[in-house]
Amino acid sequence: KENTIDTSNMHTKKHIVMLQAVHRHNDDRVFYHQAKTLTNEGHRVEIYDCHSFSHFHPIQADIYIVDSPKAIWKIRKIQTKIVYDITEWYPSKKNIRHLRWGKLCKSILLICANLWAGYKADAFIFGERDKAVPFRFLFPKKTAIDLPYYPDLEYIPTSQQRDISKQCKVLYAGPLTKEKGFYRVIETMILVAQQHPEIQWHTTIISGDQHSHTALPENLHFTYLKTLPFQDFCAQLHLHDLFLDFRDCDFENNRCLPIKIFYYMAAGRPSIFSPLQALTKEVPEILDCAQLAQKPSQAAKAISTYATNSKLYYAHCEKSRLLASTLYNWNNIAHRLIQLINAL
Repeated sequence: KENTIDTSNMHTKKHIVMLQAVHRHNDDRVFYHQAKTLTNEGHRVEIYDCHSFSHFHPIQADIYIVDSPKAIWKIRKIQTKIVYDITEWYPSKKNIRHLRWGKLCKSILLICANLWAGYKADAFIFGERDKAVPFRFLFPKKTAIDLPYYPDLEYIPTSQQRDISKQCKVLYAGPLTKEKGFYRVIETMILVAQQHPEIQWHTTIISGDQHSHTALPENLHFTYLKTLPFQDFCAQLHLHDLFLDFRDCDFENNRCLPIKIFYYMAAGRPSIFSPLQALTKEVPEILDCAQLAQKPSQAAKAISTYATNSKLYYAHCEKSRLLASTLYNWNNIAHRLIQLINAL
């Protein structure tokens, strides 16, 4: 629940610095949504990201929107309002996976740093419910808003869904790792290609990594694209028929909402995701526009269902776009950010 926001100072234009210690300046949430919305409201917005962070010298501004305890530490000596935009776990697996020793010590240090950042912040922006829990419990009187990762639909073109009974274009976007489910994607696509030799399966992989294949069924083709700029990525979505994401259902992933689900829905296409708790909690209609599976045999069966049941496939396409246009889009929640900033 959002705390009540005092709107008596609604029309004052402010100087806002977005200090990103762990994200880049062109991060989709920051640059293409938050900064754009605040600029359109007449606020002066500057973004400093992880590449310039070490050389950044704090400047006076009305408000700082920050993404980490490290960013709050950087501005600890200046007088300003601080909004902590919480989208990360501390500690996260990526913070400690490279350590052979001292994982417990670093985990405790990161937990303390995160709670200290919450203490120093004047307000919170929460991207996900589970990540908000400790801050809502410890700082219940601080102003807070929920601002999920919904996309602005103007970035995502749509097109008429296609008959996939003869050719199907599938997309996976993400790291080529076991934990993120990449090898399950390969195994799934080999299975479904073997089960449906009458269908040409074209699988596009968008990733910063590269991978090579040996023996593949003749009707299965892989195309690799390097990580794309945000708008180019959005433009790719409607060119595909299905989206896959089979990440591990471990403790952390179960409580992390995959941002891509909202972009896939906006493109008007079904997805097949691992059965993550965060998905079913944040998108209760998920089974009306997608299927949940993780094992390659289950995922291949889900893909086969779409390929052989055009009525179901078209229904999930239409439901995906309908949910995006009515519920899960940036224009439905942008006012929360505007009210929060104007009230500080």
